[in-house]
Amino acid sequence: MLHFAVAALLLCSALIASAEPLRLAGDDWCPYICPDNPDKPGYLLEALSRILNQPPIFEPLPWPRALQMAREGLVDGVVGAYPEESENLAIGDEPIGWVTMRFYTRADSQWHYQGPASLDDQSIGLAQGYSYGAQLDAWRDSHLDDHDQVQVLSGERVLERNIQKLLLGRISVLLEDSRIVEHYLHRHRLSERVRAAGQLADKRPMYVALNPRLESLKERLAELDDGLREFRRNDQWKAVMQGYGVAVE
Repeated sequence: MLHFAVAALLLCSALIASAEPLRLAGDDWCPYICPDNPDKPGYLLEALSRILNQPPIFEPLPWPRALQMAREGLVDGVVGAYPEESENLAIGDEPIGWVTMRFYTRADSQWHYQGPASLDDQSIGLAQGYSYGAQLDAWRDSHLDDHDQVQVLSGERVLERNIQKLLLGRISVLLEDSRIVEHYLHRHRLSERVRAAGQLADKRPMYVALNPRLESLKERLAELDDGLREFRRNDQWKAVMQGYGVAVE
């Protein structure tokens, strides 16, 4: 029995080693994913290149399009999906990261997030195709008809466009991943013009989500799970993230 188990494990390893690189898609989420900088492609892509037997092939796409292509099998999967975004996709047990969703205003604002009702007299900027958790999604969906209050952007450079709208007073609040916003503000020397104004209570796990019809799916997910566990166990995230000026929380 032991010989059979060892042989099966070796066979799975051989199958993965000989398989084609994963074709993954995702949005421009620097410092997670930085498609415009081949030397510093983002710390999630750097980690995947170390974890997987073969570095993935990455295609930058607007997030709704990336999810749709993964579901249709036009790419093998996406990087950075929340569980509620992974419908009709397959995720493993190990997150590739954790996200803090934070509210931002201009520096001269006194507003602070105190639950969904505190947004009722604000105009908020969001990104199309994203989930913000059950509570915020419900609030957003109930206010979508008011296009002045809930302003949802799609396409490319959504973060940049939402920050410009915030600075110009076209929205009063922006809700976004804290690492992405603060990386952008630091890079563009805007940190003194924008302030954090509260955050959602729970950090959210994000995953590499794969097409469920992908060949050797179970082996691919096991490779991801085992690699991510080992990466954390050996504290390898710290060095990778520090290369992007990101602290390990």
